[in-house]
Amino acid sequence: MRKHYLSNIRQVAVLVPYWAFWEKRASHNLREDRLRLVDQVEALLSKSSVEVCWKGFVDSLTAGVEAAEAIRLTPAAAILVVQSMAVAPAYTLSTLNQLPDLPVIIWALDKHYDLPAEYDAADITAAGSTVGSPMLTNVLNRYGRCYILVAGRIHDSQCVEKVVRALAAGSVASAISKARIARVGKPIEGYDCVDVNDQLLKAAMGIEVVVIDPDEVRRRYLEVGEDQVNALAEEVRSNFDIDPDAEGESFQRSMRFGAALEKLDKEKRLSAGAMNCHVPEIRFSDVPGITPCFALGRETSLGIPWSCTGDVITAIALLAGKLLSGAALYHELEAIDYLNNEIAIANSGEHDLIWYDQRCKVRPQIKLNKWFLLDTRCGVCARFEMKRGPATLISFTPHHAEPSGFRFIAAEGHITGRHLPHNPTVGGAFRFAGEEPVSALWQHWVNAGVNHHSAITPGHIAVDIGMVAKFLKVGFIKVS
Repeated sequence: MRKHYLSNIRQVAVLVPYWAFWEKRASHNLREDRLRLVDQVEALLSKSSVEVCWKGFVDSLTAGVEAAEAIRLTPAAAILVVQSMAVAPAYTLSTLNQLPDLPVIIWALDKHYDLPAEYDAADITAAGSTVGSPMLTNVLNRYGRCYILVAGRIHDSQCVEKVVRALAAGSVASAISKARIARVGKPIEGYDCVDVNDQLLKAAMGIEVVVIDPDEVRRRYLEVGEDQVNALAEEVRSNFDIDPDAEGESFQRSMRFGAALEKLDKEKRLSAGAMNCHVPEIRFSDVPGITPCFALGRETSLGIPWSCTGDVITAIALLAGKLLSGAALYHELEAIDYLNNEIAIANSGEHDLIWYDQRCKVRPQIKLNKWFLLDTRCGVCARFEMKRGPATLISFTPHHAEPSGFRFIAAEGHITGRHLPHNPTVGGAFRFAGEEPVSALWQHWVNAGVNHHSAITPGHIAVDIGMVAKFLKVGFIKVS
């Protein structure tokens, strides 16, 4: 299966500030020691699948400018500043000021665990992360440059994990700020809860909404060749069991729509999309004449998440979750189970195959989409139970209380593994992590400002969503 994931989501530049001012006070060759430090950091990051696409010293204003010029030529999505000693902050700023759009993560890095009894001026010179870091952050705070600070030892695996997560969040924020999100058709009439002002969104976060006429989607559907339909059908049969009722024209039309949407995503260079198919050109026409839920789910599975009903704001939540955790299911919280302290998850036919539990003995299925059985023609959709384990709900929305006008909302919990076999689409049961009853936690979730649609991702990543929000300079609330 092809991958749509952004190729630079794990590519970073590593910048090591250096100052020769106290160099002679060190008991060893300080410059060579810091050069080795750069290599150590790169090796640690590579173990976590983070690619260092540029690394180097900044020991003067000139070196800082040259570093910025070199980094600009790379695909770096974030900058890691390894602050291991006291350094005049102007050196580092001569790099960072030239790269205002790149998220900054500062690692206040120490090499030793404790202070020896013979701790002296040489040690102070060599181990000055707690001096050099506020020298830099003070100036960043003066001018409103966002950063994430992580303090800890180079040999501390938990510290390294925090650095890697911060770099990932910064890279995701960078990707979102450059995202191109398709809007196919206007939202369903009266569906104000999914709508957003495209210009305000771009001004706040840099996101470009690409308006696509539904008639273009219909035209692309008609242009798909039989060889493309057959190739996609073969792919789907290798990943799903096909219900006999879903064979025939319903299956073929859904495959054709999948091929059309794949080409649209590629040619428009889309990061995500929001489609309202309930329009004369798509669902209510002879051709395509179906709801394209399977096509939306296939693209989501492969890295370009799509929402339905023209819900651009949830497309952004899906994109954040997909880039951070690898999976993001478009869904609704359908009904509360007060007895079991759970809430049911379902949707109208979308899926993310990454949410399927590979250990399950039953393969995911392709079925007729039961939500639209009364239509003249009914498209197909995926059906499987979500894998059990930690999960995070993510919402994104305009909100009056935020200076930016927007906020992310996250709530951690678990997919319990309870099966709802008559749920017509992909779904499961979610339990909030908080100690209050499910009804109270759901009310906190709603009162934070969420839409009725949201994204759900594997793992507990509320902290990561918070860092993404910080880099994007929008609000964030964790519901717990």
